[in-house]
Parts: sequence; structure tokens; C-alpha cells
Amino acid sequence: MKKPSKYWILAGTFFTSVSSIIIRFSEAPALVISAYRMLFTCMMLFLPVYIKNRNEFKSLNKSNFIMCVISGIFLAFHFASWIKSIQMTTIANSTVLVSCSPIFVAAINYYLFKEKITYKMIVGISMSLLGTIIIGMGSSQGNESSMMLGNILAFMGAIFVAGYLVIGGFVRRTVSAGVYVFIVYFVSAIVLFIMCFVTGIPVYPYPAKEYMLFFLLGFFSSILGHTAYNYLMKYYSSTLISVSTLMEPIFASLMAMFIFSEIPSLYTVVGGIIIIGGIYYYLMTQNTIKDNEKKI
Repeated sequence: MKKPSKYWILAGTFFTSVSSIIIRFSEAPALVISAYRMLFTCMMLFLPVYIKNRNEFKSLNKSNFIMCVISGIFLAFHFASWIKSIQMTTIANSTVLVSCSPIFVAAINYYLFKEKITYKMIVGISMSLLGTIIIGMGSSQGNESSMMLGNILAFMGAIFVAGYLVIGGFVRRTVSAGVYVFIVYFVSAIVLFIMCFVTGIPVYPYPAKEYMLFFLLGFFSSILGHTAYNYLMKYYSSTLISVSTLMEPIFASLMAMFIFSEIPSLYTVVGGIIIIGGIYYYLMTQNTIKDNEKKI
């Protein structure tokens, strides 16, 4: 099979960043948006994944299945917190803060899998945390008390998606992208609908416009965005794909400026640059560590 162009990675990043714009057009509760996004994604994936991978589903071992289920729970919590954050803070703040996930991936790998942490990694993580604090300071200067809560939810979204990414990195070694994402998306949808029922949020009925937005989220942001990342990991390094996701806040902020006239504050611009710079520095140095570099 011919190796796909690396520019598809950039395309996947663009489609993922579109999600914040689509969400802003919706008037449905965040949990409902999240649940239907995953439901429509599963519906679109079911037939092609079943036709191509039905035998793999039968041979999937118990440990990998359990890991997929846990990953789906993390993804559900990610969408629940992050989509709610878009409704409470600016798109720029939300997308920048949720991009902090690599720092949590590093922390999880260190504590669970004893991966080394170097001084260069600490510098990158510290820069990201500093940028987050700056954005938080900007929110505290505003008049809307909900903005700070929205920023916190976006930050929580970064923590949850980090768990999803760490698990996916291990499961994808032996499980195909189709089987992995379908199980994860299906579990995520179930968890999100349960959260709707537990909290008393109605899942039906909503205007036809809302269901169209849910479908667009599933098709553009999940199928062409998240699922594309998992497919391309077979051909390109996860580092390259991770670095490309740092374009999401830029794409989303530019679209928000033109569509919603959301002009990022100075705090967001400065904090965002520091966060993206810190994560980029960390990602670009983690695979070039030499044996003679001092480690902690």
C-alpha cells in the first residue's frame, strides 16, 4: 500500500479544530453534544470496520478489550469537560488549555512506566504550566465568573485525553486502528448517555439543526480528525502527529475571530505561545536524548 502523504496529518488537525466552531453553534447541553457525537461516529464506522475487521473482534484478548473500555471512559470524560468548557470560556482559551495533554502524558508514563524525565522535559513542561497560569490570570481579570470555570474544565479535558492517549499508545501495538477506535467510541457513547440519564438531561427531542451539528461533529472532527490520526500512526511517528496537533488552537482561534469576532486577549496570546512553545520543545527533544544527558 502506498504511503499516504504527510499533509493528511495537517488535514486531520484542521478537521479536529473545526469541532470547537461546530460546538459553539449548538444550543444543546454539553453532555448531549458529546453523546450524539460519539453515537453518530459509531454508526458511520460500524459497517466498514465490521466488514474489514470482524475476525479481529473475535480474537481480541480480554486484557486489550479492558484497556479499550478504560480508554473509552477517559475519552467520554474528556468530551464532557472540554465541550462544556467551550460553552463557558473563549474558543482560544479552551483549545490552548486542552492542548496541554502532552505534559500529563509525560507524568503518567513516568509514574506508571518509569520512563526517564530529563531536564529538557522539565523545561518544556514548566513552560506549559506557566502559560496556563498566565491564561488563568487573564480570566480572573474578566467580568464573567464562568470563564475561569471554563478554563478549569478545558484543563481537565487535557488530563482525561492524556489517559486516552497513553492507553491507545499501548493497545495500538497489537490492535488495528479500526477495532481500537470503534470499541473506544462505542464505550464513550454509552458512558456519555448514562451521564445524561443520571444528571436528568433529556437526550430527546432536539431541533433538526442540532442533530445535523452532531452528525457534522462525528464526521468531520471524529472520522476525519481523531480517527485519521490513529490511521496515520502506522506510517508516521506519534511525535510528528503530536506536534501537528499544536496547530489546533491556531486554526480554531483564527476561525473564531472571523466567525464569532472572538479576539484573543493579550493573556491568551502570550500564554498560548508559551504553552505551545513548551510542548513543542518537549516533543522535539524527547526522542533525541543522548545517553550522556543528565537524568533525574
